[in-house]
Amino acid sequence: MGQYFDDYYTPPRILRTLRLAGITHFAYSSTSTVVTDDPSFLLEERVAMHELSEGRAKPILWVTHDMLKRSPDLSLYMNDTGGKICGLKIHGVSESWLPNGRELQRVFNIAQERGLFVKLHTGERENCEAGMYQEICTRFPDVRVVLAHGRPIGQAINVLRNCSNAFIDTSFMPHGHFQQLMDAARQSCFTDRILFGSDTPIPGRHLKSSLPRHLRSRIEQTKRIAGKDWQKISWENAQNFLTLAPK
Repeated sequence: MGQYFDDYYTPPRILRTLRLAGITHFAYSSTSTVVTDDPSFLLEERVAMHELSEGRAKPILWVTHDMLKRSPDLSLYMNDTGGKICGLKIHGVSESWLPNGRELQRVFNIAQERGLFVKLHTGERENCEAGMYQEICTRFPDVRVVLAHGRPIGQAINVLRNCSNAFIDTSFMPHGHFQQLMDAARQSCFTDRILFGSDTPIPGRHLKSSLPRHLRSRIEQTKRIAGKDWQKISWENAQNFLTLAPK
C-alpha cells in the first residue's frame, strides 16, 4: 500500500481488491517510505491497515537509506501499535543497495537482533539478481530471506538449494518459471519454502481488465501447477513462516 508514483493506495482500496480475489490474510509493505521517512505518518498507515483488516494484515517495514540515517537501529519505526513488524523489505531498484554492502549488512544485523526476516526484491538489474544475494544469505544463516519474484529463476533456485534460510515468493512470477520452481522444489525438497505472492496492487497498473479477476486467474493457474502442494504454498508455508517472526 501507500504512495506509488502518482497513485496513493489506501488500506480500504487494497483490502477491497484482495477480498474480491478471495484473499483474507496477507503481509504487506508501504511504498510511502520511498517518499517520506516520517515515522508518525508511516505508523498512521499501519494502524489504519491493522484496524481495518482486524489484525489479518502483517506489516513488513520497507527500509530506505534515509530511514537508516534517521534511526540507525530502525527503532523509530518499530512501534507495535499498527501490528508487530514481522520483516524488513529492501528494494534495490528504488535506490542503490549493494548486495553485500555495509548498509545491507546493517539491515541484516537488525533483522538478526530482532528475529525478523528480510525480503529482497530480485531481478531487472545485475545488483538485484537473486544469485547476488547468496553470499549474504550464507553470512547470516539465522536470518530468513525471501527472494521476492525469484528472478532470474535459475539463480533463485540455486540459492534455495544452497541456503536453507532462503525462501521465495511467486509475485509477478511467470507461470513457466513457477513450473520450473515446483519441479526443482520437489526434487530438492524445498516446497515448504515457497510463498504465494500477488504484488497487489502493482499488476493493476499494467492491466486493461479487473485486478481482482486477474488475481483470481493467477490463483487458479498457480493452484493447477502446484497440485498437491497448493495448500502449503497458498497459506500453510506463510502461516508457519510468519508465526516464527518476530521473537
